[in-house]
Amino acid sequence: MWVPASFDQAAGEIIQVDAWEPDDKFPVMPLGQKPKRVLVCPTPSPHRFLIAGHRYLFKEPAGHAEQQVWSEVIAYKLARAVGVEVPPAFLGYDGRRDSPGVLMEFFFGHGERADARFVHARDRFQALGVKLDERRGSLAENIKLSRQHQVPDPRSWWAQTLAFDTLTGNTDRHSENWGFLIRRSPDGRTSYELAPAFDNGSSLGWIVREPDLQRHLEAAGLRRFVERGRHHYGWLSWDDGSARHIELARRFVARHGVSRPTIARIAGIAESKVEAVLRSCSEFDFPVRFSEQRAAFVLGQIRARRIALEQALGG
Repeated sequence: MWVPASFDQAAGEIIQVDAWEPDDKFPVMPLGQKPKRVLVCPTPSPHRFLIAGHRYLFKEPAGHAEQQVWSEVIAYKLARAVGVEVPPAFLGYDGRRDSPGVLMEFFFGHGERADARFVHARDRFQALGVKLDERRGSLAENIKLSRQHQVPDPRSWWAQTLAFDTLTGNTDRHSENWGFLIRRSPDGRTSYELAPAFDNGSSLGWIVREPDLQRHLEAAGLRRFVERGRHHYGWLSWDDGSARHIELARRFVARHGVSRPTIARIAGIAESKVEAVLRSCSEFDFPVRFSEQRAAFVLGQIRARRIALEQALGG
């Protein structure tokens, strides 16, 4: 199992990226609704949880989308607690632009993955002539593609990613938000592994504005919000009903029962651990505020989804 790094960002360790240099090859990442900057960590590293000389993606959502900063950071902290590999995500600030954002570590190009390159699932689907439904993908096709590339234990990877996305309410695991790490051995053989579950910002109710939080904290409002949650894929691309978070988890367990312990591990996260993560976020003095009311909203979502996941395992 993946083991997270020993250190995490503390409340007094907001990363100042003013002096960070842009990556000389790819200074801007064009994917997504808004381009993201690619920056290189200085040497020596300014914080013990950063990798000197390594690339980081600096995402600067603004306006109504600014809460996605917290979604990325909280998803990373929760992933550490349940043993799911998610790229490290830290709060950063560019003083020259007066721009808060989230700094996300590239999950290849250092350590054991220094020689790996990354390819999006979309590119592999297209290379194999598989037609994609841009509105709704297919989990069955995702698993099939993973098996075709002979990755280690694809069923477990999809079980934990499905469960983690359900726990956090992530709606954005389309074919450009998952993919493969590729290596070529000295004898010319190519091997694939599934990359960490990256891009987790469309989660945890980020879309709910601060003035609307109280309404969503009421039992009926919270229930409706959680029940509407859905993945970017169904079991089959045309089966839109199976895209709902809990329904797809139930479908997956019915088809792949041996993955039940993997999903149970994530559904079984202790509420005290979730509370500790949210409490730590409220301690940051950061331009994008993580309020007590939002913390209560996030806790309520996770509690409801965790219970629903456990029920899906039982039925």
